[in-house]
Amino acid sequence: MTTSLPRLTPSCTPRSVSAAASYGPYPPRELTSTWNQMKFPNKINVLAPPPPRKRINTSWETTPQHWHNDRRRLLMQQKEHERYHSAWSKPFYGPPADKEAYRRHFREVLKKQMEDADTKKRVEFQAKLHESEAVVEYDKQCKIQDFQDVVKKYNYLKHFRDENKSFMEESWEKSRFNKVVTDRYDREILRYNPINWSGTLS
Repeated sequence: MTTSLPRLTPSCTPRSVSAAASYGPYPPRELTSTWNQMKFPNKINVLAPPPPRKRINTSWETTPQHWHNDRRRLLMQQKEHERYHSAWSKPFYGPPADKEAYRRHFREVLKKQMEDADTKKRVEFQAKLHESEAVVEYDKQCKIQDFQDVVKKYNYLKHFRDENKSFMEESWEKSRFNKVVTDRYDREILRYNPINWSGTLS
């Protein structure tokens, strides 16, 4: 009797649904050997009046309703236990194909999680890169604005200095001119109307 090795999944094979739902509850549906599609009975409100509709007292006995809800709970627990047990027992007691499917599921889930982590890091890196570029550009604009403000202030102070210098030079020139005119006028007055007519004062 020959035992055939399980067929490995080639790299070009598309991923299963389990990889897309890698962050869902474990185990996924495709790893369970039994998946009962039976519909569970609806939960009954033990305080609701049974048919025919009548008023109900909370002190009345509600044993059938409680038994119905308890039976529903047990069925759901049995189904969940069977589903979970059938999933984890595959890699130990299942056939080679089921073991390979089990391992393939975890490989795909791991790849999906690694891709998600890499995508998250890439998105965060791009966001930080854009933020850094925006900060550098803002700093550059601030430096340009500061330089322009310094140049503007320098030109304003230079113009103020030049205007003040021109005003002072004009004021000094005007004072010298007034002094020359005043001295000339005084000399002319002394020439035509001397103080010492007799020339006795020396």
